[in-house]
Amino acid sequence: MRDEHDCDVLVVGAGPTGLCTALMLAQHGIRVRIVDRRHGPVEQSRAAIVHARTLECLDRLGVAEAAVARGLPITDVQIHSSGRPAGEMPLAGAGAADQTRFPYALALEQFETERVLADALDVPIEWGTEVVGLTDTGSGVSVETSVGVITARWLVGADGASSTIRKFLGQEFDGETYEQSGMLADVTLDVSLGVQGMRLNLTPGGFVGVLPLRSGRYRLFGVVPPELHNAPQGAVTHESYAPLDHAVLQRWFDDYFKVDARLDEVVWASMFRFHSRLAARFRVGNAFLVGDAAHIHNPAGGQGLNLGVGDAVNLAWKLAQVVRGEAPEWLLDTYEAERRPVARTVLKRTDLGFKLETGNSAVAVWMRTHVATRLVGVVSRLAFVRRMFFHMFSQLWIGYRGSRAVGRGVGQLKPGARAPYSPGVLDRTHGPGYHVLLFSVPAVRFEGPVTTHVIPPSDVAAFRAYQVDGPRLVLIRPDGHVAAVTDSVEDMTSFLDTVLVRVRVRG
Repeated sequence: MRDEHDCDVLVVGAGPTGLCTALMLAQHGIRVRIVDRRHGPVEQSRAAIVHARTLECLDRLGVAEAAVARGLPITDVQIHSSGRPAGEMPLAGAGAADQTRFPYALALEQFETERVLADALDVPIEWGTEVVGLTDTGSGVSVETSVGVITARWLVGADGASSTIRKFLGQEFDGETYEQSGMLADVTLDVSLGVQGMRLNLTPGGFVGVLPLRSGRYRLFGVVPPELHNAPQGAVTHESYAPLDHAVLQRWFDDYFKVDARLDEVVWASMFRFHSRLAARFRVGNAFLVGDAAHIHNPAGGQGLNLGVGDAVNLAWKLAQVVRGEAPEWLLDTYEAERRPVARTVLKRTDLGFKLETGNSAVAVWMRTHVATRLVGVVSRLAFVRRMFFHMFSQLWIGYRGSRAVGRGVGQLKPGARAPYSPGVLDRTHGPGYHVLLFSVPAVRFEGPVTTHVIPPSDVAAFRAYQVDGPRLVLIRPDGHVAAVTDSVEDMTSFLDTVLVRVRVRG
């Protein structure tokens, strides 16, 4: 069956989401091809912040260390009002190091993220290959490209917000395009603003921010003020960018950032439109949509790229197991069932945040000017608010409780949740396939795409992290989420028999 097609999986789009998808598939031994209509990698920084959960996903792919080496850890967001300090929110902080190996956000330009992934991918990227036609044959897909026809068992559309694959699948991209325009720029300044924090300045017209980069440059971002709306426009499609000149950018910086500095060099600057859209389906037949092809968001919180990587990791291991004949095909339906609600939740949150930050009604402007900044100063000192801020923006909250790919649980640890952070356990569970953790259970061994690990009583940290106080078996999925929790070998075997085709257990 596998030899009927040119490849098992064709990935269209070589951005971070497509590269993550292809990399995980290749690491699972799947015949994968990756094509992109562009003629080479992006040169602009574009998406420039990577959150903790995404770094955990990159860690499972073996590239987090390289990413961190190229980026700059960001530990807090310093909030200002018209240039005056108003408060601070953590992207790390007390307790974060107990939750994740990466207790920070990483400032990392998109071209660096792509380079890290491409360097690890032992599959050539087929640049200059545009999809011009698509047919679902029932047993696979036939994709007509600008350089010839490619047949595959499965297709992954990772080709961005203006996705050609989404259009060929007949999927609407419902949502809205906001009146406000945004600006991104990478610049050098004639002063240093420090390297640990992101600076966010709330103004009557909206928000602007500064993100330091390891190169010594700074990313400027924010809403374009009304008086600059006559600046070079365009950017009316989902992902196009309109260039800006130095003088316009300097005027915006002087009036809204409230930093006594000059722009020495403008490396890249662009205006774009804000969108909030969600595809009706993430799977149609033998094709899937991931990342910006499936959902685009307001920039509040820098969630877009991070959600795309989460999509990639969620889908790729399922495709790999189905292609290898290890799992039933219904497992692929759980990709949409798990990831679409996550995307919808993020859309709602970022929409709310964006409207609060940018609303131009008299009430909204007055609230931002006179209430919001004072409120930030108060709540940012509350420990539970600081913990919630980190947890939400880091994407550590994402879980799949109730999914068909998740079983029952006993005790406090809930199936579907991200596996607790325990260094001694984490490194064991990075290989392909499922991982069964045995806590105080007589040694048994599960055979199939399952690795069994005995957690010794001496690993007190693991027992504490997994909230275990007696015999327990915990099943970890290939994407690092808990699949099942039980105190019975028979119950674990029964669940594995539902999600895998061949499983045996030996005493």
